[in-house]
Amino acid sequence: MCADMDERHFSRLGAALLHEGFIDEKQLQYALQIQQDSLSRKRLGEILVDLGAITKRQLREVARKYKHRIPLGSVLTDSGYISDNDLAGALEEQRLAYRPLGQILIERKSINEEQFAIALARQLSFPYIVPSQRMVDRRLVARFSKNLLRQYGALPLFQNQDIVTVLVANPLDHALEQMLRSLLGSRYELAVGPKSAIEATLRQVIEESELIGARPPAAFSSAANPYAFGRYALDAPKTSADPSSQIVAIVDHILAKALAERASDIHLESLESRLRIRHRIDGKLLFETDLPKHLSDGVIRRLKVLANIDVGDAGGDDADGHMYLRANGDDIDLRVSFYPTVFGSSVAIRVLTNEIGLKDLSDLGMLPRALETLKMILDAPSGMILFAGPTGSGKTTSLYASLNYLNKNDLKICTVESPVEYRIEGIAQSQLKRSEAAMMPQRIKAMMHQDPDVIVLGEINDEDSASAAVEAALSGHKVFSTIHTDDSIGAILRIMDMRMRTYLLSSTGLAVISQRLLRTICRSCKEPFSPPRRLLREFKIVDFDPARWTFRRGKGCAACHQTGFLGRTGAFEILAVNDEIRDACLSNQTALLIRRIAQDSVNYISLREAALIKALLGETTLEEAFSLLSYSEKQAFASMSLAESKILHWIERDAEMDMAEPGGAPKA
Repeated sequence: MCADMDERHFSRLGAALLHEGFIDEKQLQYALQIQQDSLSRKRLGEILVDLGAITKRQLREVARKYKHRIPLGSVLTDSGYISDNDLAGALEEQRLAYRPLGQILIERKSINEEQFAIALARQLSFPYIVPSQRMVDRRLVARFSKNLLRQYGALPLFQNQDIVTVLVANPLDHALEQMLRSLLGSRYELAVGPKSAIEATLRQVIEESELIGARPPAAFSSAANPYAFGRYALDAPKTSADPSSQIVAIVDHILAKALAERASDIHLESLESRLRIRHRIDGKLLFETDLPKHLSDGVIRRLKVLANIDVGDAGGDDADGHMYLRANGDDIDLRVSFYPTVFGSSVAIRVLTNEIGLKDLSDLGMLPRALETLKMILDAPSGMILFAGPTGSGKTTSLYASLNYLNKNDLKICTVESPVEYRIEGIAQSQLKRSEAAMMPQRIKAMMHQDPDVIVLGEINDEDSASAAVEAALSGHKVFSTIHTDDSIGAILRIMDMRMRTYLLSSTGLAVISQRLLRTICRSCKEPFSPPRRLLREFKIVDFDPARWTFRRGKGCAACHQTGFLGRTGAFEILAVNDEIRDACLSNQTALLIRRIAQDSVNYISLREAALIKALLGETTLEEAFSLLSYSEKQAFASMSLAESKILHWIERDAEMDMAEPGGAPKA
């Protein structure tokens, strides 16, 4: 009977692959013959992948579309949670011991409970939800027997119209299914979550209901601050929405959780069967939780209300808005973007707070010698200073830190930005809307009448803004701006492309600060590590002796979401244009030659060198340092070697200033 079931499964999967055009009839028959002759009874999909007829991605697509269940082990390996060797060992133990694969892998510490729950949810196409007291509907829980909920480890979470979402750790428990059908009929759907989190939340909710006693259960927690999370307490704008509605509680919890986890961006994405929530933390997008599909419209509608977008406006699916919240006394500006997709709205929320955005120069992560150089540039009476880097590299943060450094009583600082990212007391900040971009030159001319010492342009992105910046700099003002290029050399060449040769011909100083953000190793799980020699070769360090250094990595822990990283630091390349570099630019020399000229200066350190030093000092990993370089930069550096003597020179000079971290110093 089992064989018959397998053959039916194989034929259904084979038919689906044929229908999608991924394989032909000959490939299918050949794979079925191998399956029949094989002693291991491999699945058809695995055989076709081994033959190279299809990819794992194509197999997953067809399995989801035609509701075929992908093996849990494949989901775990595809997700990167375990290796093929881990899976093979666990499957062998399962064959001998007849125990669930997930249990074996958790006991072996190959995966944790959360990773198992995520993989199980993906295998069965259920939402994965991390439960919280704040999102539990108390009235819904009160309809169930507490003993039954404890017995089956089931947590009723939401009810929308007639559909009840029940969170469980084992959705394949037939007794659980029978219990739910007897109580709810077919008006329920399952979601998967970590077992210990479900049990803890259920215990807290039941204990709370027992403390309340005979009083009618409130829909949500009656605590003074039900939406506090960590040190954050949200004080959202009052709206006409029912303050006890579950959607309000869910949205408040989403925002509070993101703030507590230091997210810079919150993503809510409408997928075919769920609403996926992800946080961008330290530059990386991390999966947080799912919500049932039937809550998607309500959650997005609530966000539109908070962002002051008309929910009845048909154009609201493609709109931008703002939310202003208070958290622990801090003002938080949330910039919200709605974007229509085939499965509903996608929402991106950028988190802006003064705590996150406005830093001192010493907090940027510059090497001490580089920081000293930057301060000398900032203290000069005139010149143009450009902060270069791709989107998300931290250049705006560095620009604001520089303005904060210069914000003194004897300087008048005026800005024109689109938009104003962070407000600084004592600086005249002006904002242009996107639709007013053409007014930038006029606004700069008006700003010149304000008798400024320092002029700030949010970004140089066209010839008009470049020309206005040059005019301001040539008149003796100090001009700051940002520019989208990979590095400092690229910024200079971009200036040349925008007809700014007259500025380079002048004697007024030009400096470019190029940067990237590197994730720093989590201090809670930092450990010594020997990186692959391949990476050391990629950096092309002449006469490099790895034995001199102790490299570090993060093993992964709860504090860093198992990533091994917590927080970010900057890698900076500071280039002050001298006569030799200016002459090379004006004679149309290549970027490689200009870089070689800069490299000969003992005070110049490239992005690659700065990132490598961060790894040698134990602040980040060698892999992270290399990953910050773009493809073009890696190609450019392929023909250039680094001298260990120069790197040692920088580290020793920094050590003399008593600012280098001792944990990453060279071995004695």
